[in-house]
Amino acid sequence: METLIGQQLGDYILEAELGRGSMGIVYRARHAHDGKTYAVKCLLDALASDMSFITRFTREARIIAGLRHPNIIQVYDADRHRQYLYFVMEYFPGQTAGQMLKERQRLPLGLVIEIVAQAADALHYAYSRLRVVHRDIKPENLLVDRWCRVKVLDFGLARVEGLESITRAGTVVGSLYYVSPEQLLGQQLDGRSDIYALGVSMYEMLTGVRPYRGQTLTDMSRAILAGVATPPSTLEPSITPELERIIRRALARDLAQRYSTGAELHADLRAIQAALPPPVVPTADPMARGGPRPQPQQFPPAERPRPARSPRMTLRPTSLEPASPDQMVPRRTFPPSDREG
Repeated sequence: METLIGQQLGDYILEAELGRGSMGIVYRARHAHDGKTYAVKCLLDALASDMSFITRFTREARIIAGLRHPNIIQVYDADRHRQYLYFVMEYFPGQTAGQMLKERQRLPLGLVIEIVAQAADALHYAYSRLRVVHRDIKPENLLVDRWCRVKVLDFGLARVEGLESITRAGTVVGSLYYVSPEQLLGQQLDGRSDIYALGVSMYEMLTGVRPYRGQTLTDMSRAILAGVATPPSTLEPSITPELERIIRRALARDLAQRYSTGAELHADLRAIQAALPPPVVPTADPMARGGPRPQPQQFPPAERPRPARSPRMTLRPTSLEPASPDQMVPRRTFPPSDREG
């Protein structure tokens, strides 16, 4: 897909590329009227004629629009401009945990606990609120700003219980390194599959290596199903026995032994965090840490506040009920084909 930098999609002028994924490109954009900054995700040209990808792309916008959580990127608008399908999200400057890992090989213990605790809270909310299973949790989809605030990204592979599946039966979606044993076996998934992926991510961020490895896809699959990983404390001595217990429970092959909800994982991480110094995001620029850190707010799932939105953003986030998946539609509707998924 050729770059769209400098072009205008609807009310949004694309200024810089922020990242690329399997389905789309994300740009930093400026609103033509109010000058505010947003992130705009465009479906790749090569996929624009494939109804399954159109369905998946538009479903992603609808799913995120139905979630209101401080650790989930918000969607404000969606539209088509000429041949380009796109949706508009909040702009959240930062680095993904995956980018930080590439630069530093492993991350400080306190920072990893903070990242995973916030992500676990977000995943618990998504599953308890709309029965959303993300299915692609990994460090690259955890965005962290300079104050250690975290946003879960990329719901393009998400599955909502009760909605027709877009994925062909027997197909494994997501990055194999983070895929749960039950997903490999083709079993019914619930929120515990995302907890497993978060456990793999936690292990990797702390030790610099993934718990299960193999030379081939078959070897990787066998390692995941066997569930035998090197104790992380032998690779990173700063990992305490209590934290290792948390990691092992998140990675449990047996669903009955794994955390049943993200809220349980979040609570255990917060409990051991009290004895640690405040986390700091590693950066080469000392001035990047300046300024007061926004105070985190904790809300029960039923009391999540809805963020203030620009009056020009009119995406209607009605409930995404399984019996009526088309209730959540953008200000300007997508083509009829997106209603198939």
